[in-house]
Amino acid sequence: MDILFFLVQSFFYDALILSAVAWIIKKKIPALQLVIALFLSVVLSFFAFIIAPIFLFIVPFLTIKIAFAPQHLKGYAVAVIYFYTLSAFLSGVLHILRYFINFNTMTIFGYLAIGATLALVITIGFMLKSYFLRRQHILGELEHKVEFYYGEMKATGIGFVDTGNELVDNKSSKPVMIVPRCKAIAINEAIENGNVRTWEIGYHAVDNEQRYLTAFKPTLLLIDDVIVKDVIVGLCETPFSKYDFLLQPEITVGL
Repeated sequence: MDILFFLVQSFFYDALILSAVAWIIKKKIPALQLVIALFLSVVLSFFAFIIAPIFLFIVPFLTIKIAFAPQHLKGYAVAVIYFYTLSAFLSGVLHILRYFINFNTMTIFGYLAIGATLALVITIGFMLKSYFLRRQHILGELEHKVEFYYGEMKATGIGFVDTGNELVDNKSSKPVMIVPRCKAIAINEAIENGNVRTWEIGYHAVDNEQRYLTAFKPTLLLIDDVIVKDVIVGLCETPFSKYDFLLQPEITVGL
């Protein structure tokens, strides 16, 4: 019964905590990656529990690697820290519950009670996070130095993180950085001459009118001198007043 409870706990722990971490760092986990990560976590946890429980400490590192597929060490470390922090908190709550519930004779109702309690704890955590996020941000925390290339052509400027921007390229499912054409003159001229492979990204403006951006995949993108992959550039017609490019939170996570 102990190992059965441990495996059920491991599965639901990982599912809840991975979802919570994804919400906190604003990064989506593809369904297939999540299923593979949870399956391997349970299998590896089972063998570690049987052979040497000390190895349980390493299982989340592999789980996070599969679920989030981090592109650089800093982003990976951020996900790991959030995972272990939430895990420690929820483990403490569960150990307190064990003083009041006999797990050796627990029925399905007991599991449902624990699941409801964990869900409540997660919900409260989200509410507290939302409360603290409402506090005023320092403008410097939302501005980043941006430099990107297409071949030898280069564009530089200041990117501003718009927390309400969730524009994603439907073709590749990658986040979009919005760049005014006047801020990437050389690349824009190459596009007009047919020397850059592009496609259209549709979006709805504030007036709910359907509009389009000309999109392309940059050869190299640096944000605060850190290489960032899997980002699409979308060219717009109108420049921004106080910054050069428009970023979204998912692009700058872990920088």
